[in-house]
Amino acid sequence: METITLGDLARWAAFVVALGGSIAAIIRGVNKAVGKLLEPVVKQIESVDRENCKNFLVTFLAEVERGQEHDQIELERFHEQFEHYRQIGGNSYIKAKVDKLQKNGKL
Repeated sequence: METITLGDLARWAAFVVALGGSIAAIIRGVNKAVGKLLEPVVKQIESVDRENCKNFLVTFLAEVERGQEHDQIELERFHEQFEHYRQIGGNSYIKAKVDKLQKNGKL
């Protein structure tokens, strides 16, 4: 039977540590590369989201200003979308329109 020395254990420990470090470095590199590849896609999705919010809000506010009635669910959806738009850094002209319509009792 073969004996295991303290030197053998040290070599195995060093191997495990080196292997773990190598795996961690590879994972970091892959994550960084994937992040760079996906960055333009994420920016495009954010832009589409912002523009879709804006389109919905402008249309809804124009309908309210013209006196079109909306049910409770439509109003709740408007408020959800408006809050989301504000959180993603929406333009102030939509907020100004909302404030005006609220002040006039239309919204």
